[in-house]
Amino acid sequence: MKQENKNLVTNYSSAKYSWLKSGGKISHLYKIHKQNNLINLFNDNEIREKSLLVIGNLSNTLIKDEGFNGIGIKLGGDFTTVQIKTDHMLVGAAVLDNYLSKFCYQNAISGYEFLYTIPGTVGGNIFMNAGCYNQEIKDKLISVIFFDINDNKVYEKSINELKFDYRVGFQKKNTIILYGKFKITHGYQKNIKNLMLEYDNIRNQTQPQKVNCCGSIFKNPINYSAWKLIKSSIDDSFYEGPIKLSKIHSNFFENEANISANSIVSFISNIQKKVKDKHKILLERELRIID
Repeated sequence: MKQENKNLVTNYSSAKYSWLKSGGKISHLYKIHKQNNLINLFNDNEIREKSLLVIGNLSNTLIKDEGFNGIGIKLGGDFTTVQIKTDHMLVGAAVLDNYLSKFCYQNAISGYEFLYTIPGTVGGNIFMNAGCYNQEIKDKLISVIFFDINDNKVYEKSINELKFDYRVGFQKKNTIILYGKFKITHGYQKNIKNLMLEYDNIRNQTQPQKVNCCGSIFKNPINYSAWKLIKSSIDDSFYEGPIKLSKIHSNFFENEANISANSIVSFISNIQKKVKDKHKILLERELRIID
């Protein structure tokens, strides 16, 4: 008889914790606090063979209404820490981007001010090579430390070995990002703080605030701005209703809480169709949708 896992949550409600306040349930979510927890969990062949979903802050992930029937992983514990080493920072995948930015300010480390306005986690950031204000996480990353499910081992890969691109980071199948090693450059605290506030002011003026929102819906195609393509392809009805585009920024949508995740997916697909019909360009989602 298998021992009960106290860190297992069944029928985990993604809608309760998602930034969109929408989404289906995860059938089995394991909360992982230490590296050994992962190794022990995936020693089980039955667990290893199931579909895998790693979640962070659920700021950029939407699970369809039918839910996810597999193994969900949410890191905590050891993976929520930031350690300053001699020549790098060791940052857990569960550390919030905003927290890392503030930590760097407190320690007079510059270059991480842009993370102050990103709502996700460092792991999610590495996964999608997130960025803003002409900066991306790959510019600061030295290496990625990850767990390989098939081998049941932890590995490290240098950024030079990885093919990061625009909104494409470390997405190797059957792996879980555990830590990132990041560059350290010291600066003046006053300058760091001023830049954080400047980025925050820009965000407040150009993006919707205090609403259910996932950030940018679509990636910018080469030589195009997604918001311009959207705005020129749709009518005013897209700015009204329980799911609507933001009047502040057309590449953001706002939705009422507890609305059907599938209706959000349909709304997004409709925008894609409108843009494709008008401009012959298929917009690629930034929002991760899980079947």
